[in-house]
Amino acid sequence: MFDRDATELGPVMAELVECNRLLAGGDPSPALRLRRGIAYGAARDHRTALAELAVAVTGDLSEEDLAAAHRRRAVLLCRLGEYAEAETAATESLAVRLTAAGYTARAMPRCLGGDLQGAWADTERALLLDPSYTGVHAVRGRVFLALGRPADALADFEVSTRAEAYDGDARIDRAECLLILGEPARAVGACDEIVAAGFFWPGDQHHVHLVRVHLLRARANLALGDPIAALADCFLAAALSPHSPEVYEVRAAAYQAADSAGDASADLARAAELRAA
Repeated sequence: MFDRDATELGPVMAELVECNRLLAGGDPSPALRLRRGIAYGAARDHRTALAELAVAVTGDLSEEDLAAAHRRRAVLLCRLGEYAEAETAATESLAVRLTAAGYTARAMPRCLGGDLQGAWADTERALLLDPSYTGVHAVRGRVFLALGRPADALADFEVSTRAEAYDGDARIDRAECLLILGEPARAVGACDEIVAAGFFWPGDQHHVHLVRVHLLRARANLALGDPIAALADCFLAAALSPHSPEVYEVRAAAYQAADSAGDASADLARAAELRAA
């Protein structure tokens, strides 16, 4: 999932300073550890946030706060790619209190872990509990896309467009839906918006997602009959991920469309070498 840009971290740092001041002053309360966990999570220090939340959930929290703490653990674990642990944490949140946010937090690791039916069921449960909860639509959209239902996925992403939970990952998935559904011009526009917005993903995922955006826009421009624009994105993708076979496969298609058969053959050979390695 998308993390906020560093320009928004000023209030987060202020919250961390305040939490640390209270802790140093002798406040050991679980509520304070929950506050610190939330702040560290917002600062993208996921491991420290998880450590704080692990302390918080063992203390005397209100039912609402306890459910929220487990749910936040699930979100962080999912961001770290620990999907089984994230699903367990979300289930612990739901055991305390059934919430739409809790079901959504469990749907995401289930989706990413390959349990598409379980993920879909959780998104439906979330909407049954709270039909107004827009955060679930980005997750259900991803599930529908993975299930090969791009029209249903796009409908969910359009709802998510109006929600704060509509993150950088979902925007890329929306562009993918548009391309699959035969709307390459809209797909190019969606990719343009992602690049212009300057979304930030943590760690290595930033390059991975940017490569996907560039290759998506390249494929969409190819569908529009513009191989030169497609090649520009392919070169940007190659600079970010020089060992990705998909980069060379898409660029080969762009070269072919630009009547550069020799370059296309060279890129296809490079892609084959990388896939065989």
